[in-house]
Amino acid sequence: MSFYRRRLGAAGEEVALSYLLKQGYRLLEKNYRCRFGEIDLIVEDGKTVVFIEVKTRSSCLFGLPQEAVGCSKQTKIRRLAQNFLLSRGLEEKPVRFDVIAVLYSKTGDFDIEHLKGVF
Repeated sequence: MSFYRRRLGAAGEEVALSYLLKQGYRLLEKNYRCRFGEIDLIVEDGKTVVFIEVKTRSSCLFGLPQEAVGCSKQTKIRRLAQNFLLSRGLEEKPVRFDVIAVLYSKTGDFDIEHLKGVF
């Protein structure tokens, strides 16, 4: 992955986190990693644990950001979520899987779309 894409992705995650905190979510973990991979953000929305995949793009030339979260990515996130819940003793908590799509414009603005419970 190029330096530009890593920087864009990191910026998108920061914008998404800032958005979530302003909405009243509570951060549990950022960039949670285990042997199965990584989840961008894990937050609490009330009593619900929310696993969030952040997708950032600088254009829609290759589709919308959220379209990059296909079946295999969803399966991977579910597996990561299960690992997280078991490791924290949270397996009885309600869970939700969201996607936050971030579009970065050449003017430096970010457009955020929060898709709740998408898989």
